[in-house]
Amino acid sequence: MADTTREMPRHVEIAYKEAADNILFYKRQQWMATNYAILVYALILALSARFFSRTDMARGLLGVLTVLTFLYHMYTLKLLQDAISSLRLRVEWIYRTYFTAEERSGLNFPLEARPSFQGVDLLGLVAVSVIGAGLTLIYLFSVRN
Repeated sequence: MADTTREMPRHVEIAYKEAADNILFYKRQQWMATNYAILVYALILALSARFFSRTDMARGLLGVLTVLTFLYHMYTLKLLQDAISSLRLRVEWIYRTYFTAEERSGLNFPLEARPSFQGVDLLGLVAVSVIGAGLTLIYLFSVRN
């Protein structure tokens, strides 16, 4: 029986390794961006509680900083998720082109339609930022001196 799979050229192997490594890197970057956003929210809370008088100007500036941090975090997560999605398409093309259906099933990488749970971790990171920004804004505008 003839082998119908094509041999993967060296440049495709390199592209596959780069795509897989970059997916992992971008996932770590999403977590780091979320950690930094939480750190900024905590810093805003500490500044508000410790160093600023409870004037409307201070609350407004810290509120604007909170909203800007949240928006920048969402933008960063979106850019990273778009990069991950394009890299996943590259990996799918490599699997489709160079692996048989039997090999793909053995690798647990079916190409047929499947429910998309790839964004669940992203939703968790967004939820953490929403909660952090929300609690920060609630503290800024509800606690009176």
